[in-house]
Amino acid sequence: MANSTVSKIWPLLKTTFNGFNDNNSLLLAAALAFNAIFSIPPLLVIIIQAAGFFLGEKAVSGELSEQISSAIGPNAAESIESIIQNAAISDAGGIAFWIGIGTLIFASTTFFATLQQSLNTVWNLKPKPTNGIVKMLQVRLFSFGIVLSMAFLMLLSLLVSTIIAFLSDYITSAFPEVSVFFISVVDITISISIVTILFALIFKFLPDAVIRWRDVWVGALITALLFVLGKYLISWFIGTSDPGSAYGAAGSIIVILVWIYYTSAIVLFGAEFTQQYATVFGHNIMPKAHAVFYKEQEIVEHPKFEKHKQGTGRPRAEGRFNQEE
Repeated sequence: MANSTVSKIWPLLKTTFNGFNDNNSLLLAAALAFNAIFSIPPLLVIIIQAAGFFLGEKAVSGELSEQISSAIGPNAAESIESIIQNAAISDAGGIAFWIGIGTLIFASTTFFATLQQSLNTVWNLKPKPTNGIVKMLQVRLFSFGIVLSMAFLMLLSLLVSTIIAFLSDYITSAFPEVSVFFISVVDITISISIVTILFALIFKFLPDAVIRWRDVWVGALITALLFVLGKYLISWFIGTSDPGSAYGAAGSIIVILVWIYYTSAIVLFGAEFTQQYATVFGHNIMPKAHAVFYKEQEIVEHPKFEKHKQGTGRPRAEGRFNQEE
């Protein structure tokens, strides 16, 4: 049984890489990075407001700033901080306040709406034609649920970090030779666990698909491992090559785009792996009631159009006046 499972790993990885390329995942990652630039400020504002309700906005904002700085550098982190301050909810009351809330929610969920479309593309899913307004509201509602889940996970991370900081002095005094290693292992384990839960929620609820929790957890764990590893590699790449140096004042935005682009590619690769894993070791992913599978198909030119071919290399016109019975 074990040999049979091991023999399927290489074909699984091969089909994952092939599917990643066939779905134009790097192009999808570029679209996600572009939309994320507009979604990050309101997204972080909502996370800070929601998690800060329990621990205080300064504590949450400081933790976020530290995480962002370690990932993409202090300059880009300062740019994001200034953007968040400009995007903060106005203290004005009345209708202007609620319009600001609605704008923040809509803008913060744009990234996840794009992510849903990307995951549908990776999993070869397409929703059936339906009421566009109702569908958009459903997508935004699910997306906002993911945003609130991120705030909850951020709150959980802060609480666990506080507990670890409280116990670190005791651990250091009791076991000085293993304290640094132990704290590092605990920190990495907590990071992977939290990211795994986030990816599990995204894979389970965001796409128009029905997938077992067992397959979701395996795919989410692999994606989280790749994400954490990629975070360090991308941070090293940005810190050593400084890809934004050639863009002057816009360099910080370029760095943010590069970081989001590569992390989005990792997430889409993890989604492709999840689909292939579910096919080989679990249950096939199925579309929800309002969605269907689709596939791309090459169209071979009909023989009756042969006489219309020209030597210029331009494709034949497809208009109805050029069709023959």
